[in-house]
Amino acid sequence: MPKTLAPNSNLARASKLTSAQLNEILLSRKEFTPDRYPDCALSAVAYHIDDLPPALRSFAIDLVESNMKELYTKSKDGWCREDKEDEMQDTASRYLIAFHNELPVGMVHFQFVEEETMTDRDAEVAYCFEIQVVPEYQRRGIGAYLIGLLEIIGRSAEMEKVMLTVFKANKNAIKFYTDQLQYQYDEISPCVCLTRGRASRFDYEILSKALLS
Repeated sequence: MPKTLAPNSNLARASKLTSAQLNEILLSRKEFTPDRYPDCALSAVAYHIDDLPPALRSFAIDLVESNMKELYTKSKDGWCREDKEDEMQDTASRYLIAFHNELPVGMVHFQFVEEETMTDRDAEVAYCFEIQVVPEYQRRGIGAYLIGLLEIIGRSAEMEKVMLTVFKANKNAIKFYTDQLQYQYDEISPCVCLTRGRASRFDYEILSKALLS
């Protein structure tokens, strides 16, 4: 899992970015209208956990629970709402919230973190902890839109890549990331760095997309 921030680095600078600065980065890409759904014009707003309104905090955790509780319950770690709330309210947490007519319909929970690699150096990354879309708004390109915004933020902050964890059982999510968004299994994903037997003990994989050339 992600490590703590390293001092005197791009990561340290990224950690100091305010919500206003993140929204300035996104200014040219904050609005989105799916081609197949012209009545679904969206906007997105970036938040630091400190300025995420209570109603949106509840929206985020409730959406994760309704969309993902079954998968979490079947996983080795199980589901605990209190633990997930603690993770989502960590002081380093950032959010992207998608709105349709002022109604929140999707969200990304992410952090700027230092992540291990297979070498003796760590990578500075934008780590996506959760991306969720309200069921009625799924399959409209909103997830891809939000991940695209996260990639813009990551590049602007000079992060090396976007990383995320996905349950092996979530076949649709893996297909979405790898086929549609061109994410790859990261070098530290169990299926890459372990033997098949050892990798089979894990119920998740780690995907990533490089941001810097």
